[in-house]
Amino acid sequence: HIHTGAHYHDVFAESCRISGLVEVARVPGTLHFQAVHNAERTLNLAYTNVSHTVHSFVFGSNNAGPLHVNIANLWSATWSGFKQNLNPLAGKTFSVSRFHQAPHHYLKVVHTKMGQNRMYQQTHQWSARNVARRAVPQAKFSYDLSPVEVVISYSRRRWYDYVTSVFAIIGGAFTFMSMTSSLLNLASSQFKASINKLT
Repeated sequence: HIHTGAHYHDVFAESCRISGLVEVARVPGTLHFQAVHNAERTLNLAYTNVSHTVHSFVFGSNNAGPLHVNIANLWSATWSGFKQNLNPLAGKTFSVSRFHQAPHHYLKVVHTKMGQNRMYQQTHQWSARNVARRAVPQAKFSYDLSPVEVVISYSRRRWYDYVTSVFAIIGGAFTFMSMTSSLLNLASSQFKASINKLT
């Protein structure tokens, strides 16, 4: 049957807001978040719910800044595509449906240089893992910084590069036509020789 008037305990409406800056080495690592006792409260840590909403989780500067003014218009589409990978967890909620579960995030981080901007792009996956009954649930963020760097640069093409390309195309077309003409002449002479032998 259905319980009327049932509601969640007030503890389910409580939460913590965490913000900060952590300096890490450029090696793989894991950031752990878990509840602990304090002087005012004693918690049943095994029943801690570590569901969370991420407002921002970035590597490097939180503000990548505008693109260099000379290339802003040319790279606007590219920049918008990259910007969504700088903070892919922003505004997302990660919740677990049962006790003794905890979200575990996996981040692959790639250093990217575009124009004068340096940034860290991220790819993200997550799963809700089961924890032992007496263990304290932890929200984990495992990150792996890629050893490679992506460099995107922009340069204008000089007029002599254009002229060289045009001459290369003309030269290639001329060579192809000369070879085709030579083959046709050879085939024609062979055909005429074989006709003369028959007559």
